[in-house]
Amino acid sequence: MIGLKREVFRVSIYVIFCFIGLLLLISIFASLLNPVDFPFFSFVALFFPLLWIINALFLLFFLIKRNRLVFVALLLLLLGNYQVSLIYNVSTKEKTSFPEKGINLITFNTGNADTIDSFKKRKNMFENDLFQTSDIICIQEFTPCNDSGINVLKTFKHNINVDYYGVYSGDSSGLSVYTNFKIIKYGWLKQNWEDTYALWCDLIISDDTIKLINVQLQSIRLEDDELESMTQIRKFINLPSRLASIYSKLKRGFVWREEQVRKLEVLICTSNHPVILCGDFNDPPSSYTYRQLFGLLDDSFLEKGNGFGFTYAGRLPLLRIDYVMIDKGLSVLSYDRFNSTYSDHYPVFVKLLIHDKIVH
Repeated sequence: MIGLKREVFRVSIYVIFCFIGLLLLISIFASLLNPVDFPFFSFVALFFPLLWIINALFLLFFLIKRNRLVFVALLLLLLGNYQVSLIYNVSTKEKTSFPEKGINLITFNTGNADTIDSFKKRKNMFENDLFQTSDIICIQEFTPCNDSGINVLKTFKHNINVDYYGVYSGDSSGLSVYTNFKIIKYGWLKQNWEDTYALWCDLIISDDTIKLINVQLQSIRLEDDELESMTQIRKFINLPSRLASIYSKLKRGFVWREEQVRKLEVLICTSNHPVILCGDFNDPPSSYTYRQLFGLLDDSFLEKGNGFGFTYAGRLPLLRIDYVMIDKGLSVLSYDRFNSTYSDHYPVFVKLLIHDKIVH
């Protein structure tokens, strides 16, 4: 009987390892495949960090047991090394002193700070010194046309004397830009002519012109009970009944983001000015979305970030979905993430440098 139990345990371990290994492989190569055609691969890619960690535990287990599968587990870890480097970075570049043509920029998904009960608590984030002294503030999920939003706007006006920009022709997309720099041109990108997912503006900075693009790409919009069934062990029993709804929402998000990314690529490639792209991508570095945009712009986290770059503070763990990407002609002086839970996202703060001679 004991021998039978051991055999069942051994076979179970092998089956689980093969299953996890297959999912890890899918997550590693998911960014190469268009989510319109392979939505399941994009879904699995959301869990790459967790799958990689589980595989590392299997590696340790097989190493202790002196099992030959240790080489398979090691190979899987090595294959995922590039994806790990996109969420954990060790920058050997020292932070550079702030020059005259430097730019302080913050991007922050407020988590609807202007409409929810905890607004006063989140308002403390806006009163942080870095917010009050930044040259450019890019906000997502914040509509400054209601009472709470107007109060924050007045705070900005009083403390940093910025020119406000964000609501045009009644649009209440939740995307806003606050800046001291002169805006000479602006526009929107919309999904199906309704939902705004990108706000862009051309800024005069010293003698240069920069195109700033603030985005919030399509979110998944899972309900609380759906998230709980995915993240809480005691609610995991409800997952099978939620899978159809969860997968449907995930697929819709992947398909819409693919369309949004294609339009962003056109906007970036046709720009006559160097581009700063920032905001909430709602996709991790293992995604098709990230791969497409990273092919056009540099990721500021990889330039000067250190440690884990996770920016999502919600129930799905280990996600980096908020980014600041920059074009040629710009470089990163420093990258920092606020360790705050005022929202379900962490604000990202970067210092950028415009080169003396911009080539685009």
